Amino acid sequence: MDKEYTTLKFIQKIAKSIPDLYAGNSGGKDSAVLDFLLQKSEIKYKSYYCNTTIDPHGTVSHIMKNYPHTDILQPKNKETFFKLVERKGLPTRLNRYCCQYLKEFGSVGKSVFEGVRAEESTKRQGRDYIQCDTRKWQKKAKHIYPLYDWTEKEIYNYIEKYDIKLAPCYSNGFSRLGCVGCPQVTRKGVRMKEFESHPKYLESIKRAIKKGMENNPQWKITQLADYNEDVAIAWWLSGKTMNEYFQPNQLKLFI
Repeated sequence: MDKEYTTLKFIQKIAKSIPDLYAGNSGGKDSAVLDFLLQKSEIKYKSYYCNTTIDPHGTVSHIMKNYPHTDILQPKNKETFFKLVERKGLPTRLNRYCCQYLKEFGSVGKSVFEGVRAEESTKRQGRDYIQCDTRKWQKKAKHIYPLYDWTEKEIYNYIEKYDIKLAPCYSNGFSRLGCVGCPQVTRKGVRMKEFESHPKYLESIKRAIKKGMENNPQWKITQLADYNEDVAIAWWLSGKTMNEYFQPNQLKLFI
């Protein structure tokens, strides 16, 4: 019994037991396969894409052209990633507040099919195929993972088999589609490679953190970087904590 058959049966079974289903479409390869399967299953669902305002160039137009049934959700209060940096500082691997504001708001109170796979990271292993979100602000959202057992090889084989169109970033040398420069990406050099392809994003982040530090002298990064946005960005791209990156004498002075 192949993966396509079992996944289609899983999707159809879910549709019989859970009303008002949604699908989160990031524009990435897993979302592309998931949406293809959802279309093939002939169930009723609503698709949405959350515009993070810092996805790779061409992502939004790719969604609009190839997924006309997908609604494009804009950030609440029109607060872009750059406005968030100005207000809250630079997000880190341990404090990725931006996900809540720019991505996760789309699933609040909904039952959502998502392209999450166990193989992607150790953090994603050991989950159930349906996860009930326990965070209060998510209002009992359910996350449904039809592709959970699929490998990356199986994803690409399926894409090739059905000639599924991928977002432009994949043909531009990138293996993932996600927010450019996401601090969750720990592979050395990947974040800088992404910013080299999107230099205007990095310049916008520099301007945002500069304003943020000017308006928030109490921030730890303001003191350690001495209001210098280039220093702040160098620390951010290093992937280190402030304690690891800045000299001990600077930390003592701050304290």
